[in-house]
Amino acid sequence: MESMPKPIILFCDFGLPYTGQMKGRLVEELGPEWSNHPLIDLFHDVPAHDIRAGSVLLAAHADDFPLGSVFVCVVDPGVGGKLRKPGVVYAGGRWFVGPLNGLFEHVCRRWSDAQVFEITWEPPSLSASFHGRDLFSPVAAGLALAGDARIEGLKPIDMTIVRHREFEDDVFEVIYADEFGNLITGIRWQSIKDGDLFEIKGQILPRARTFSDVEPGSLFVYQNAVGLAEISANMGCAGDILGAGIGASIKITGL
Repeated sequence: MESMPKPIILFCDFGLPYTGQMKGRLVEELGPEWSNHPLIDLFHDVPAHDIRAGSVLLAAHADDFPLGSVFVCVVDPGVGGKLRKPGVVYAGGRWFVGPLNGLFEHVCRRWSDAQVFEITWEPPSLSASFHGRDLFSPVAAGLALAGDARIEGLKPIDMTIVRHREFEDDVFEVIYADEFGNLITGIRWQSIKDGDLFEIKGQILPRARTFSDVEPGSLFVYQNAVGLAEISANMGCAGDILGAGIGASIKITGL
């Protein structure tokens, strides 16, 4: 059976025109094969410069994509500097290309088979401030085309060099707000016990299975589709009702 073409997924903290430029470079690098590799937009609005939030969101959403997928990940406040390495992580049967600055920490925790590589290849032209286009996109295209055969220009490195163990397994904050005003937290639902109370902005929120289980306009917290605790309001905007957004702290307390 012919193998399925590998999709390339964009995950970053910036939108247009930069994502458009990255897609242009990906199409160029894929060449005649470009139409066989779907370019999928996952996040263009990870909270700006927030590596920790990006790490949690990336690990939570990666399972939605088939094995062999290649993620181009750019939350990179240190771009062009010497304090972070450009690299690739292979984990859970998927490739993650981007800065080794902590963005892949939760991916490495989620999949015990994680391998880390430093990108030693350099393109003929590399801007100081746009490695997403000039470095990460060409490497991602090469992985989509060749997979495991794309080892040239990737140097295996000790994983401990790039780990950020100071990042918590669960982030007790709102780490993303969607266009409906739903507030996604960095708390894995599996970490919440049956008797725990969920508090934000001084309010204790009830739990529900889904939106229709509460009255219109009512706030609740539930397990979202990627396994994170999410604050929502049925037919309403949770962010506006609470006056809360990204960075709002969450308190979990027992009965």
